[in-house]
Amino acid sequence: MDWVFFSLLSRALWAGNNIADKLLRDKHIPDSFVLTLVAGFATLLFSFLIIIFNGIAWLGITPVSLVLFAGAVQIVAVFAYYQAVSKDEISRVIPLFQLTPIFVLILSFFVLGEILTFNYYFAFLLILLGGFLISIRRAEGLFKLREAFWWMILCGLIYAVQIVILKPLYVNYPFWDLTAYLGFGQFIPTFILLLKPAFGKKLVKSLRELNLGGWIILVFSMIFAMSASVAGFWALVTGPVSLISVFRGFQSVFVLLYAVFFSIWLPKFFKEELDKKVLGTKVLAILLMGVGLYLIYV
Repeated sequence: MDWVFFSLLSRALWAGNNIADKLLRDKHIPDSFVLTLVAGFATLLFSFLIIIFNGIAWLGITPVSLVLFAGAVQIVAVFAYYQAVSKDEISRVIPLFQLTPIFVLILSFFVLGEILTFNYYFAFLLILLGGFLISIRRAEGLFKLREAFWWMILCGLIYAVQIVILKPLYVNYPFWDLTAYLGFGQFIPTFILLLKPAFGKKLVKSLRELNLGGWIILVFSMIFAMSASVAGFWALVTGPVSLISVFRGFQSVFVLLYAVFFSIWLPKFFKEELDKKVLGTKVLAILLMGVGLYLIYV
């Protein structure tokens, strides 16, 4: 099951990107709009790199239009994600991506006609439950929605629509050609926004004021994001889209592991709250997700 390996690899890389993004948003570029514009340029650069090494073919008006649209709407999701990151600890924000699989499961059933076996549905529920357990926080005995919740609702819904659009495209058309067009689609809103001089000035000012440490983190964030996207899209070629989406739960696990590591060994670099009860709950969540992963392989 190559799609399982690439799904997990994608989540591990996205988790690295999440840590880098949290550092960027909190300490170097405290503006979600500027970071969104930077993300648009990063995808454009990636598309040009693909064309240099692979070339690009015309796939037809319908598939190209769909993939450009899927890329364009992602910019809205990226902005919502940066807003959510600014509102809470990264290990509490990322588990809210578990809302995405719910949207994907519904859309893939009605749009793609995708039906899973009982084992897969049970695995879906276990991994989804594990993802929610990681994100739980209590306030006066009640479950409390985080401030970042609504931003992540928007982000998750957009990513779900994108995944359902891209699944049949990646099955039927060349991988690298589609990925290049997707990057161009992601840049379209960036280009439109930059037609207004004020936005361009804000972007240039933020980048000019960025110190060496900020540039290093920004570059690593881009590398993690590009690599994670390629691994995730490759998984779409052979895997069921509902289960690939629920693998986002493992992203929460990787973020937690990275956050704990940095908080213990590099507290001046990165710091998060390490409460024993919270960690115990998250370990239970990891075990549930591990059982879900085993059921997929059985």
